[in-house]
Amino acid sequence: AFQAALPGSRGEAYVRQRGIPLALAQQLGVGYAAPGTWPHKARDWKGGRLVFPHTTPEGCLVNLYGRAVGTAEQVPKAKRHDHLPGAKGYCNAAALQAGAGPLWVCEGAFDALALRAAGVPRVVAIFGGQGWRWDWARDIRELVLALDADAAGQQQWHQLARQAALRGKRVAVLPAAAYGGYKDVNEAWMAGVLHIGAWPAAGAEGL
Repeated sequence: AFQAALPGSRGEAYVRQRGIPLALAQQLGVGYAAPGTWPHKARDWKGGRLVFPHTTPEGCLVNLYGRAVGTAEQVPKAKRHDHLPGAKGYCNAAALQAGAGPLWVCEGAFDALALRAAGVPRVVAIFGGQGWRWDWARDIRELVLALDADAAGQQQWHQLARQAALRGKRVAVLPAAAYGGYKDVNEAWMAGVLHIGAWPAAGAEGL
């Protein structure tokens, strides 16, 4: 129902404002919860919420994430993000089992959409820096980390890069310069400064 409600909604307009084509958002299962329809009633938002599925690598839906529709000025930070109670998954978790080339890892769902829009074929969003699960990545041999350029994101990629190396995986990191001064992939994409073409697919860089 949420996916069917996206075309023509405030949610579609917001997706386009973030630089993402509607068709691409639909490929990743994005929907729209109009005001009054978000299951977590205490976290309902007057502009509605974009709805992103939490899934397992096998494609099972385990949770929903709702991003309040509106700019940072319009939506108080405490209201912006809501994950329903219970188990968590990834955005686009199917990429762990399908696709060619290295797996790109980012923090937010809009970052994953931006990387897909920029031409990256295989990407997951882990819904925050602490969301990574090694048990889901046993068969992944190459990783590219595109985490936020803030201090927390930088610390997280250092930890993940070390852990990946210990597990015999090849890892590369998208450096802060690729964001053109912005804090994350989607902000850089919206500003037209995201630069990923010059960075290696995977390798020892960034360790």
